[in-house]
Amino acid sequence: MALHVDARYSNFKATNDQNSGLAKLEPVKMDVARRTECLSGTREDTLKVIVDWVNDQASEQNILWVHGLAGSGKSTLSTTIASIFRESSQLGAFIFFNRDVTERSDPTSVIRTLAHQLGSSTVNIGGAICAVIERNSNILISPLAYQFDKLILDPLSNVSTPPRTIVIVLDALDECGKADDREAFLTVLAHNFAHLPHTIRTIITSRTEIDIRTAFESRHHILAHELDITSSVNSNDILFYFRHHMALLQARNRHLQLDVGWPGEDVFGQLTQRASGLFVWASTASKFINGFNPKKQLEIILRGEVGSGAEAALDSLYKTALESVGNWDDEDFLADFRNILGVILVARQPLISAAIDALLQLPNDRSMHTISRLGCVLQHSPTVRILHPSFADFLMAKERCRRNIWFFDRSTYHEHLAFRCLDRMDAVLKRNMCNLTLSIDQINENLSQDVSYACLFWIDHIRVVEGNTQPVIDRLCSFLYRHLLHWFEAMSILRRSRDTIPLLDRLLNWSSNYATHEVRLFELVSDAFRFAQSFARSMEDHPLLVYTSALPFAPTRTALYQTFHDPGVYPSILGGFQQSWSPLLQILAGHIDRVLSVAISSDGKLIASGSDDKSVRIWDTATGAEIFKLEGHEGWVRSVAFSPDGTRVVSSGKNNTIRVWDMTKGGKVISNLQGHEKDVRSVAYSPDGTKVVSGSEDTTVRVWDLSTGAEISQLQGHGCPIQSVVFSADGTKVISGSQDRIIRIWDWITASEISQLRGHTFSVVAVNCSSDGTKVVSGSNDKTVRVWNMTTGYVMSELRGHTARVTSVAFSPDGTKIISGSDDATIRIWDATSSVVLSLLRGHEDFVTSVTFSPDGTKIISGSLDFTIRIWDVPACANPLPTSRGHELTVRSLAFSSDGTRIVSGPYNRTLRVWDAISGAEVLAMSGHQDGVTSVEFSPDGNQIASGSDDMTVRVWNATTGDEIRPPLRGHEGCVESVAFSPDGAMIVSGSADATIRVWYVVSGAEVLQMRGHEAGILSLVFSPDGRRIVSGSWDSTVRVWDVTTGAQVFPEFRGHTTWVTSVFFSPNADRIISQSRYESLSWDTATGRRIYSTETDHRLSGTMHITHDGWIIDSATGRTLGKLPNVVANSSYVVHGRSLAMGTNSGRVFVLRFPPALLTRPETRTIEGQVRKRFEIPSTEWCVHVNKSDASAFIPLTYGND
Repeated sequence: MALHVDARYSNFKATNDQNSGLAKLEPVKMDVARRTECLSGTREDTLKVIVDWVNDQASEQNILWVHGLAGSGKSTLSTTIASIFRESSQLGAFIFFNRDVTERSDPTSVIRTLAHQLGSSTVNIGGAICAVIERNSNILISPLAYQFDKLILDPLSNVSTPPRTIVIVLDALDECGKADDREAFLTVLAHNFAHLPHTIRTIITSRTEIDIRTAFESRHHILAHELDITSSVNSNDILFYFRHHMALLQARNRHLQLDVGWPGEDVFGQLTQRASGLFVWASTASKFINGFNPKKQLEIILRGEVGSGAEAALDSLYKTALESVGNWDDEDFLADFRNILGVILVARQPLISAAIDALLQLPNDRSMHTISRLGCVLQHSPTVRILHPSFADFLMAKERCRRNIWFFDRSTYHEHLAFRCLDRMDAVLKRNMCNLTLSIDQINENLSQDVSYACLFWIDHIRVVEGNTQPVIDRLCSFLYRHLLHWFEAMSILRRSRDTIPLLDRLLNWSSNYATHEVRLFELVSDAFRFAQSFARSMEDHPLLVYTSALPFAPTRTALYQTFHDPGVYPSILGGFQQSWSPLLQILAGHIDRVLSVAISSDGKLIASGSDDKSVRIWDTATGAEIFKLEGHEGWVRSVAFSPDGTRVVSSGKNNTIRVWDMTKGGKVISNLQGHEKDVRSVAYSPDGTKVVSGSEDTTVRVWDLSTGAEISQLQGHGCPIQSVVFSADGTKVISGSQDRIIRIWDWITASEISQLRGHTFSVVAVNCSSDGTKVVSGSNDKTVRVWNMTTGYVMSELRGHTARVTSVAFSPDGTKIISGSDDATIRIWDATSSVVLSLLRGHEDFVTSVTFSPDGTKIISGSLDFTIRIWDVPACANPLPTSRGHELTVRSLAFSSDGTRIVSGPYNRTLRVWDAISGAEVLAMSGHQDGVTSVEFSPDGNQIASGSDDMTVRVWNATTGDEIRPPLRGHEGCVESVAFSPDGAMIVSGSADATIRVWYVVSGAEVLQMRGHEAGILSLVFSPDGRRIVSGSWDSTVRVWDVTTGAQVFPEFRGHTTWVTSVFFSPNADRIISQSRYESLSWDTATGRRIYSTETDHRLSGTMHITHDGWIIDSATGRTLGKLPNVVANSSYVVHGRSLAMGTNSGRVFVLRFPPALLTRPETRTIEGQVRKRFEIPSTEWCVHVNKSDASAFIPLTYGND
């Protein structure tokens, strides 16, 4: 018995796990309960055709397309078909589209909903689909073709399915978005569905729309069947329908004493004739007759016009129905009708009646009075929607409805609903509208349907407005200047922060057409769009981050900042972070290792990137979202390129590999080009997309035919590895650059060399060709960019300015500009004619590896070793912004003076800088170190500054004049990583990568003590408040306490950290030592050296603020969350003094973030040392520097921030 119980439990658990896995697909709910089936005895011929086709194993087609006019009964037919095959356990999925329901008209949701239903219908299919979901977390945002291949095709092809045929039913395909929206899904149906197993049959119903017909015609796997509404069989079915429904009416209304067979065969014949073959006419007429007085209702229909043709018949019925719903001379009734029906007609998704009342500011249930009168044409269950699309078509075509009171102009009613949305938001939106507490935890709040609808769709209604737009402009200006940030907050509550980018882009386009004269509005909308691009990722983490994390970092001279920022309420950046929007539009983060190559599709909508993490990733250019990840490479991916039509991506990398991925098949690998004997460093498509050229470390250039995957040309001549290859603009030549310093131009057809371009003095790293084919541009290890005449081979210009290797070059599409990326972490834009630098772009925090222009030349895409891809706005580069105040390289250390008025910063380069902590102005620059500065510290009296450096010295500076007080303190045999003053300022302690700690007298420079014991470099040091002890933290993950007099360890080393110790400090009363690593903060008793386990967080002991490893800013005194660093900032170091947080970024910027007293609930407190510092707080990779120590090597990890 126990075995049976265990088995049942195991089966239950497996099923439950599978259901949970399938739920991750987030399918659209398909409520079949309210759908009607064909009346028994009708549509029998059509149903037989369909059933016979499903069961015909000899049929070569696996899709049956049933098409016909609006109202011909397709949806009822599809529901019946689904019911038939559900009864026979053959139904795999039933999906029905509805243009009035946003989620059921969205083509992007079809495949995941289909996969969910198929997986739920058959256990082994469901298990296979769950496995795909588990392996690919981005499957839901992948292209439809990729979703289909992975979620449908592969599981159905690879698992054992039941021998019976599985049926998929898709109803009302014409209501699956607009033609442009459903193009990708039609492609999947027209191409990918052909590869499904023969036992899978799909039935599709739709109107005969042009795009659907074009996609389906001539496809060998699709069989078309048109519903003939003129046939006698169809007329008999409608006649049968009327007889049945009138009999029901008679049976349910015996008190009316209707005659048996009422209203008689003659009337049935008239009704059938008027229906003109349309079941929707019969259904609507039957509902209309079934009113308060059926005889009178029937007379009204029979007195109505008789339409000639299906559409005319339907129009006549709708007019008859409308004429009878109320008194059209009653102004109140007419106003309600037009207002309420106007909302129902243009709403982007169906609303419940209460939401309609709220949007229209009507009393509760007022809309139901009108909705209930229109029962024959409206559905209320519980949302209100048009019963059949033909009724909406009728009302929005003046020539069809013929009466002004029934005609609804699309633009006018979109404007009306736009105003209602703005009114509703105006009444509800405010700061912290849900009374939230800022925290790291995810929120679970939501908004009412009317407010949610208003927030999500107001822009969509505005952008339809044409004609006299001034009233909309005035209202919009008033709303945005009050509620823009509140709207961003609401969108975060709705978990739709990313959607603000395309929404505001659409609003900006509308404003560009209609509101450029309204400067205040245009400026704010422009700011809002850039704000969304820059901070959507931050705002989606918590609604209140709109105010505490996004707003403070907005440019100070923008209309948005000046309108909404209040320094008494929100954090401020002293001196300003930036004054105007920088050219940087977006940062795409997702790779977990260095980005080595980027490319953009020919339509500009997709970006591809290759990385050291072995993946190729595809990104949405507009939103910055990662769409999907292509995996298969066994090592780094050095080069990626889109085909000219954007349907394929080629990638190359380690292990001699070249892969071709088909975007129409969801990124499936369709070819592996094999032949190279070493790593392939560069690939490119030919202009016609039929060939690929590759360059390898095996010193060969090869050309491949993509139709066969065969190598068709091998070009030999280079004496060193090939770094870069490209086709000429006409596709007849190949250009290659090599480590042998030579650029070669080849006739790839004959495999002969045409010419050599010589001049670079070091390796040629990058080559590219102008669009007119007359010029070649190259970048080299010699730090130059050169432009060559393609015909003569002469150097036309030499572009100098980069301070390190040039890694990537490209011409703009019009040939007027050149861009170059470099190991100096910058991108330069050059005038191709004058060779003048037009703009210098800083922002990447490590080497720039790849740059390219968008097809329209308005954007630059760049990739970097900092793990990110960045998108830059070229027009914004025309007037380059001043470079950010700060250093040119990563800031490694910061310190406040004891009075908090000054900050000293130490960067990777050799110059220290002192800043005014209030104004942000630079006060001093101190040069002298021969290598990067690693650590800085003010003396307790603020008169001196100590610095440690990679040059293995400690230097002491006059904090007023910037002069060195004495010669450098020498003795360390490795980089000096940490320095600190004693409380009396008489001594300096230094820790080094050589694993030693040394104590020096400031005045004499004499070395007092040398302490050994750590097994790796020392990262952090601090004196005790009484100056008698020194605490050190190391890369060996230990903390040690030393006696300043003897140099001996006071306690055995403190162990507990799992990674290197970044910071050590004393609690305010000096009874604890707090040590911090990336993820841990531990506390130690200063008297016993024992670990203290406490429910009180060790951060609280600092009495100030700290930043978590993922960027959250915490009030250490209370544990409250104050904000989060936006992704435009990546910090390598920070230091806190009171309400001020000074940060040094990996891009070299130094700024002070100051919190108003209102955000901090405790008076300013400090540690006895006056400040808490943290270095390398957001690590994402490591650099290693060798240090001599007893003939062994120690490693010094330094970090980038993961911006």
